[in-house]
Amino acid sequence: MQATNSAFSFGGINMAGKKMILVACGTGIATSTVAAKKVQAICKEAGIDVQTAQCKALEGASKAGTLKPDVVVATTDMPGNFDMPVLNGRCLLTGVGLKEFKEELIAALQ
Repeated sequence: MQATNSAFSFGGINMAGKKMILVACGTGIATSTVAAKKVQAICKEAGIDVQTAQCKALEGASKAGTLKPDVVVATTDMPGNFDMPVLNGRCLLTGVGLKEFKEELIAALQ
C-alpha cells in the first residue's frame, strides 16, 4: 500500500483534518496511482482536502477496515464487505461517466 503522505489516519480523518480515500486496482501499482492522482485533482477542484492510499483489490476490505476511509474508489471489482461507499472508478481510466463520478465522489465526501 502506498500513501500520499504520512499523516496518521483514524476514522477517515487524519491529523491534518483531511478526508481519506482508498483507491484500489488489480495490482495496487500503476492503475491505482493514475486513479489516485485524478481523485486528488477532482477533490482539489472541489475544495476538499484529501489523503489517498492505494491497494490491490483483493486487499481492499482489509485495508478499508484498518484505514477507515470515507470512500473507496475501485477500478476493478472489489470482493468483500465495506462500511463506506465503494465507487466505480473505471471512468478515471476511460473518461466515460466522469461527470457523474465527480458528483458521486464529492457527495460521498461531504
